[in-house]
Amino acid sequence: MTAKPLKQTFIPALALAGFFLFCSSTALADCPNRITSTSGDALHMAVLGDSIMWGQGLKQERKFWWRVKCWLEEKTGREVITKVVAHSGAHLDSTYQGPPKFSSTDGEVNLPYPTINQQLDGVLEYYGRQGPDVDLVLVDGCINDVDVSNLLDATASLQSMRERIQGPCRGGMESLLKRIARGFPNAQVLVTGYYRIVSEDTDDNAFLRQLVKKINSGKPEARRMTDRQMRQKLIAISELWFRESTASLEYAVSKANADVESSAGSPRITFVEIGYAPEHAFAAASTLLWNFVFGSTNLSGIRKLVVALSFGTAAYKPNDDVRESRVKSCNVTYKKPKGIKETKAEKQYREERLMICRYASLGHPNQAGALIYAEAIKGKLQPLVNKTRRKTDLDRALPN
Repeated sequence: MTAKPLKQTFIPALALAGFFLFCSSTALADCPNRITSTSGDALHMAVLGDSIMWGQGLKQERKFWWRVKCWLEEKTGREVITKVVAHSGAHLDSTYQGPPKFSSTDGEVNLPYPTINQQLDGVLEYYGRQGPDVDLVLVDGCINDVDVSNLLDATASLQSMRERIQGPCRGGMESLLKRIARGFPNAQVLVTGYYRIVSEDTDDNAFLRQLVKKINSGKPEARRMTDRQMRQKLIAISELWFRESTASLEYAVSKANADVESSAGSPRITFVEIGYAPEHAFAAASTLLWNFVFGSTNLSGIRKLVVALSFGTAAYKPNDDVRESRVKSCNVTYKKPKGIKETKAEKQYREERLMICRYASLGHPNQAGALIYAEAIKGKLQPLVNKTRRKTDLDRALPN
């Protein structure tokens, strides 16, 4: 997820090539029960989407796509070769034109490009346009097109938010899913859903109240709202986001399935709803999302207030697994350009992007949250397991 989109879409061929090379060549650790493929025996899994599919803030072995890979190897007895092109901040598509101002080969850095449609272009090219070898596609998308900053806008009307959600989560995803199904005619396609960002269970403390005020400080209408009014509005928007995005993605899946044929006689595209309850929202007692860590002790009320008012400059960190390496990548991506004089607005924009990048894990599934995603996906994969399970010596000895 990302707070605001960058206004550039065209990414040069070399930049795209570099990104896909990075994704396909990153060293992968072995699963606990390592399986090696025989000639033509491996399963192929493509992973496309945004920061949630990428596994923002998680070490590789804790990402849910990695857990699914290892589980499939265990259940089928076949090696699963992954092609991961999902990354933080990815949009479905964009209408802007122009060279990208910022780029990175680290999936933790939240950038809109390559878009998810561009990710698909790269994977189609990698597998040879028809992609007959792809057995499974995991994909998500649309939250960055809605824009998380809009989901945290306490002044937005629910009707305007509903329309903003439906556009990309229905039409945008339907178009993408049809492309995936046609490009990979033998693949099972799983589309994962989203979750509530905040809820009634989100902690209502002085720190979070000040943080919400900071986020909405540029909106005159927000200044007339009480803390309670602002909180209740954001909870309502978050509930709307969860329900409307779920309904829209289910609609997109059904429309895409109606457009493609399945030799198996059952739909090839499946929506995977994630079972996060209100108590799993951000800063709730049983949250499944990354939060803040303030050293080894809790901050006092005054210290929390200082942190909120100076967001991005005070000494505090997200509590994810890879924050230090992400910060290094963010610093490289958003460093001050050499030999180019920035305007005040350009400098402010770059520094805001750097701050957002450093804290990009906030609100994403933590280790426990990723487990929930993995289990939800596994529950939809039994047809693929039955279809592709390698026969063991015991299987061969048993009657069919």
